[in-house]
Amino acid sequence: MQNQVVTQQPKKVSLGNFLNGPSISKYLEETLAENKKEFVANLITLCNNDANLALCDPNQLMLCAMNATALNLPLNKNLGYAYIIPYKGVPSFQIGYKGLIQLALRSGQYKFLNACEVREDEISRNKFTGEIKFLGDNEEGKIVGYMACLELNNGFRSSLYMTEAQIESHAIRFSKMYAADKQYSKRVSKWSDPEARPKMAIKTVLKGLLGTYGILSTEMVKAMANDSESDEESDNQRNTSRSGNFQEAVIVQNEPSFETEKVLI
Repeated sequence: MQNQVVTQQPKKVSLGNFLNGPSISKYLEETLAENKKEFVANLITLCNNDANLALCDPNQLMLCAMNATALNLPLNKNLGYAYIIPYKGVPSFQIGYKGLIQLALRSGQYKFLNACEVREDEISRNKFTGEIKFLGDNEEGKIVGYMACLELNNGFRSSLYMTEAQIESHAIRFSKMYAADKQYSKRVSKWSDPEARPKMAIKTVLKGLLGTYGILSTEMVKAMANDSESDEESDNQRNTSRSGNFQEAVIVQNEPSFETEKVLI
């Protein structure tokens, strides 16, 4: 009988051990200075409260969190400024609609910026000129769409309105998880969550308006480039972001070699 050689698979390093390893700890100290302890504690707490995040690669989690840190946006689900969203074991950085508004207001270029749902009989719209007139609140009416509006300090005004049908098409196109929900009658995606869906829709119109007519600071350009288009994207899109855009948001240019901390525990 021939002897069988059994190859032992290395255990995955924990997030805490990864962040406190020699080279990573030094990198975080050089990058974040006195904010390092808070960054590590917040990221570990975030993963402890989300089993799906805990399954993700620590290196990728750290890079996602660095995007929020570079933009000075807290990673707190209750605040809604920025998130780390896991999908098939891969984390991605996502800005909430409140985060977009925060970054826009920091530029000092906006006199007014808002986004909200639109209920039936609340507006009239000229599709040729884009002119929209507010007819009054109809709190009992059915939600028929979402609209974002802005006014710059120089007096320029613009708005973007999307019907519920357009929002639905957008969600199905950009969220594979939502498309799967529709196909298999599940409710896994944020777009399927009655409480989260309005926030996703508001962010969609706000991001579209800012990207087309807004004045974008360097900070805002980076934020929109690093942000996932929806709560779940294709693996190809995520791999592109992880290898390029995520690293652009990191505060220092010289990246450390993270492979040294992937040790057996």
